[in-house]
Amino acid sequence: MLKIFHIADLHLGLTFRNHPEASDDLVNARYETLGRLTILANKREADILVIAGDLFDKTGMKVSEIRRAAEMVSRFEGKAVLVLPGNHDYITPESALWERFRVEAGEKILVLDRKEPVDLSDYGLDAVVYPAPCHAKHSAENAVGWVRHAGKPSDKMLIGIAHGSIGGVSPDFHGQYFPMEVSELEEAGVDIWLMGHTHITWPEIPDQKDRIFNPGTPEPDGFDCRHGGRAFLHRMDADKSIRTEVLETGHHRFVQLEQELNSPGDGRKLAEEFSGGEYQNSVVKLTVSGRLDPEEYDEWLEIRSRIRKNCLELKMEDAALRRKVTAEQIRKEFAEGSFPELLLTSIPSDNEDELQMAYELLREVMR
Repeated sequence: MLKIFHIADLHLGLTFRNHPEASDDLVNARYETLGRLTILANKREADILVIAGDLFDKTGMKVSEIRRAAEMVSRFEGKAVLVLPGNHDYITPESALWERFRVEAGEKILVLDRKEPVDLSDYGLDAVVYPAPCHAKHSAENAVGWVRHAGKPSDKMLIGIAHGSIGGVSPDFHGQYFPMEVSELEEAGVDIWLMGHTHITWPEIPDQKDRIFNPGTPEPDGFDCRHGGRAFLHRMDADKSIRTEVLETGHHRFVQLEQELNSPGDGRKLAEEFSGGEYQNSVVKLTVSGRLDPEEYDEWLEIRSRIRKNCLELKMEDAALRRKVTAEQIRKEFAEGSFPELLLTSIPSDNEDELQMAYELLREVMR
């Protein structure tokens, strides 16, 4: 049996400038996750660690960053580490990134920079790898076409590794991310495809009939990442059947929540939900709407501050939260017998939408 620990799209060096409060934590988390992944691969006694593209977020990495990544990957205790250049960390003849990575990495770490078979016999593995490295950030043509025509020994495991969009799976509206079709991959003649690029997990629940796998990013990197970070552990038996386990690997989360506050105590209940520590490692986008009694509305600013303290970073959108218009409030703000007072008191109190709209229009006019 061959055990493959399969990850992709770690994007070391991603800066997270749009998250100023959380950026330092998020940047470091990607390196820490790589360290945890190596430890997990060792615990699962994987034979091969595969990084299917975009280990780095860009080609212009600092030497210290490259060294840090190589040192963590070198802790893998299995037989070989296979690293494919993706479209963010693509390889060219002038590429200093991968030249430096080779200097820092150990002998069992292979950079798959050529479109040619790689026999792993020297590593004690009955397997041949068919890499499809990226040589640019964008391309309308994928790098897997050569695999179909390459020689394929029947007595070895045949492993394809590629990076790019998959038709029907990946968003690639302009066809510029090395687009591949499922049928094209299926017809290439390998036993398994280990993919990268798309940050979602596909298939979400792997089946033994599946042969194409994309784990998604192992550490969430934005609100479009709905999972908590994923990796795959593939077990290939001698008959080339495949069993795949989905592993949860991330530390941080990006969470989007919507909450309507209308009843007494709703604001405090919301603050209580955030007090349990669940969101300490989360970047939260919280959208709040509704109408609160004046006293509860005034309390909202303090509640919002409490919620913020319990998140790694909070992006609050509460412009749609309104102060409920009450008879007492109307009396406080407008003189008895004035046009605003007469207009607002003529609207039935149970018609909250109309009353709120009239109140806000009057406030706008009177500014």
